Amino acid sequence: MNQEEYYFMEVFRTIDETFDYLGKKWTIQIIKGLFCNCTRFKDFLEQHPGLSSKVLSERLKELKKKGIIEKKVEDSNPFHTEYFLTEKGLRLNKIIFDMFDFALDEVKITDEKFLKLKEESKKNLRITLNVE
Repeated sequence: MNQEEYYFMEVFRTIDETFDYLGKKWTIQIIKGLFCNCTRFKDFLEQHPGLSSKVLSERLKELKKKGIIEKKVEDSNPFHTEYFLTEKGLRLNKIIFDMFDFALDEVKITDEKFLKLKEESKKNLRITLNVE
């Protein structure tokens, strides 16, 4: 196998691996929450009543292992743990924005009031996700 073939095999393997971990149930919602300043375990559970603490714990561990998030434990009484996106995780902002943008465009509305709301939502998402 030549270097070019090896390179493309690695690219496709990495793409598949990325889809594998992003495609797991609740992963995108967790990442979205982190962009929206949801940083504590209990906040994720409150935001998503269908999310179990077991699955949340698994996803957070997986995302930490992949270098998408970091975990910070504050030594206070009582101590608390917060999760933050790493530089690598912050690079997912465009993917998250495109998914939101796609979803907003799928909502079929013609009322002028809601069309303004849709555009305002997109503007706010751009700011929140730091997308130009």
